[in-house]
Amino acid sequence: MTPEERRTANEDLLRERGIPVNPHLPMIEGEDGVRLRSEDALWRRLLALWGVVGTATLREHAYFKEYFSVGERRDWLSGDEAAFIFNDTPAEADVIRFSWRLEAMIFLAWCGGLVDELPMPEQASSAEAILPLYPHDLGDAGMLRQALRLRDKAEILDWADLLYRLHWAVRDAQLHGRELPPGINPGMVLEWHHAANWMICYEDEDDWDAVGTDT
Repeated sequence: MTPEERRTANEDLLRERGIPVNPHLPMIEGEDGVRLRSEDALWRRLLALWGVVGTATLREHAYFKEYFSVGERRDWLSGDEAAFIFNDTPAEADVIRFSWRLEAMIFLAWCGGLVDELPMPEQASSAEAILPLYPHDLGDAGMLRQALRLRDKAEILDWADLLYRLHWAVRDAQLHGRELPPGINPGMVLEWHHAANWMICYEDEDDWDAVGTDT
């Protein structure tokens, strides 16, 4: 699918769902112009997200602090993630913010073939199906690494383009005080868009905390 065809298909999908479309949004790059993260990079990012989500939702700092203190694992965390995991008394706003990272984790799990398909970002996701792949001790998460099978670049770009247009619709509604697009969870759209842009190396940004979600 060409970038033009991808944009047209996603605009048609949004219109069918009654979601506003900005016809002036540019196309995202095609397969030839995009580099995906490697399976190893994806594995490390999925572990980092598991760490912050687990810390936020279970309020269990001791385990994840210990896990990410072993070997090079702390280097897998972004600056913000390390500050959160190694803070015994995080602010409630940070707990809420990092609990939302579950959605980024699910999107990236889909990119790695651990989730069969993604619905439209409407109902909050569950990690129940993929949690058995994560370590339950201080092990190296070998099961998770072995299970990863990176999806085709075209599939990931289809979602990256769709999320770009969905995120515009959300931000436009918020900016102008209008009702949010129907059937869309804005928090999920943000997290999925962030994850998608990291996955496609948007603007060649390698710092997870600095990945842009421009619309």
